[in-house]
Amino acid sequence: MKLSSLLGGLAAAGLLAAPAAAQKPDDRTGRVAGEIARQIEDAADAVGTVGDAVAGSLGRIRYRGAERFAIGRCAPRVERYGRMRVEQVAPYGRRSLRVYGTTEGGTSYDRGAGQRAFACTVRDDGRVRLSTRRLG
Repeated sequence: MKLSSLLGGLAAAGLLAAPAAAQKPDDRTGRVAGEIARQIEDAADAVGTVGDAVAGSLGRIRYRGAERFAIGRCAPRVERYGRMRVEQVAPYGRRSLRVYGTTEGGTSYDRGAGQRAFACTVRDDGRVRLSTRRLG
């Protein structure tokens, strides 16, 4: 059996795909539109990832020096209640800084999901005092 007759039989049976130029324009248009949609979705995912990274890093950039030290001292205690979100760091008295913020999520310490507000006071000698309360 010759190769040309074998290929002709497969094409007649529909088992061999026709060349791209011989396909219907609608099939090609659909494939191209699908590919464009996938590329747009990938680009949107990339933009979202970059946006999340920038938003997450702003809190780390915003605070420096003693404020950063206070946040670092408070983090282990606050994160028992969920992910820590710092809203403000302000002087508290002559020798302390106070970190204000909220937590999201719950852990075994929290006994359930929900938000908590916290105020964490850090003295210049490193001592930490934490107070929290549930939010609505």
